[in-house]
Amino acid sequence: MRTLEAWIDTLIPPDEDPGAREAGVARYIDLQLTRWFRRYQSDYREALAQIERWAMARSGRGFAEMPPEAREEMLLLMEQGQADRGHFPDGGRAAFELVLAHAMQGFYGNPRHGGNRGYASWKMIGVPPMPVRGREHYEAAKTFPEKG
Repeated sequence: MRTLEAWIDTLIPPDEDPGAREAGVARYIDLQLTRWFRRYQSDYREALAQIERWAMARSGRGFAEMPPEAREEMLLLMEQGQADRGHFPDGGRAAFELVLAHAMQGFYGNPRHGGNRGYASWKMIGVPPMPVRGREHYEAAKTFPEKG
């Protein structure tokens, strides 16, 4: 989990607003890997293991222990498909895009799906938090009086 948190925190770092870690994006991805993202479980296991091995080979430290600038450099190489091919046969591009897509979903999506804790990204961009639909109890006659 530490490696995934470091990865997503490098993609969406905190500044005056919360980053991916504070927004619970790792929790979102972990939760969705047991649901909608189940088919990506082995991709995540492999990507996290390989980035850890690559980090150890480059710096003698795990990915999460590396300074942010070093993590950014590794992710940039992956984005460009130029990561060490001994660890990522495609240069890391597929793993980078997979984690980026899920990080964006977890950061900007509805908190009801497990990410965007405290409406972090919505507050950042000025979108007012909306109540979670489909889970609130209401009386149909009061909500839709025209149908009563």
